[in-house]
Amino acid sequence: MKNEEYTLGEWLSLWYNTYKKPRLKPRSLRNIEQMIRLHTPEWFKAMVMREITAFDADRALSEQPPSRTAVYTRQVWHAAFLKACALGIVESNVIDFTERIMYKKKKSKSLTIAEQTAFFEKLEKSRYRWLMLFYLLTGVRRCEALSIEWSDINEEENIIHIKGTKTEESDRHILLTPDIKFVLEQQKKQNDQEKDMRARGRYHKAPESIVFPFAAQQVSREFKKLCGGHHLHELRHTFITRCCESGVNPSVCQQLVGHATGDMIMNVYMHVMDEFKRKEAAKFTLFPKF
Repeated sequence: MKNEEYTLGEWLSLWYNTYKKPRLKPRSLRNIEQMIRLHTPEWFKAMVMREITAFDADRALSEQPPSRTAVYTRQVWHAAFLKACALGIVESNVIDFTERIMYKKKKSKSLTIAEQTAFFEKLEKSRYRWLMLFYLLTGVRRCEALSIEWSDINEEENIIHIKGTKTEESDRHILLTPDIKFVLEQQKKQNDQEKDMRARGRYHKAPESIVFPFAAQQVSREFKKLCGGHHLHELRHTFITRCCESGVNPSVCQQLVGHATGDMIMNVYMHVMDEFKRKEAAKFTLFPKF
């Protein structure tokens, strides 16, 4: 097939199988595959690559509401066109000339101390108790915790290897503190108790090497039942907030959570400090009592 005869759909398939499938982990691959299969219009896929204009891409993007999914869809198309441009399949990356997708990202909210206390009480009878505590104690991402294997835990050096996939910084080591060690010991006991039930298919099937043998979507659903006003990712935000309140250096916090830059960390720290300043300023009076 000649380069100029590639349709977008054909190229997306070749690009995915050649450049993404051999290199990325299942979760990342699933996200890209969904952007191609579910969020790229069929009429757009049928167009010949060299004939696609920025207006065509804008029209395709306009078929979905401004959202994080739309942003990610545009990113996938951009990456595919970028490679096609490098290979001479197209002359330019038309996605560069499309309109930026404007949507207001919802701000994450950390749990207040009162919410955290109530959450702890609800965890007492939850099968996901130790996993949720692990999230609060480490600030790791959902799938980072679910991919930890017992071999990733080094008790001699008191560190845990977190196999991050988002950035280079996300692949890191975190400290195995006494609290985290206790959580892991309790999870091991629970795994041993549930081994027979998992074998009968009652629970998510995972290798025995996995520390937290749970399905990602089920973990999110269970968290919603336990803490309805929040999203699971906000346990990560809560960890960062508690770091600030405990006096942990921002750079250390950034390394612990695996952020590529310190921007998000500093935003949280500034918010916490603003709250502290408001409370302190509220103490002011022209007539202090001695």
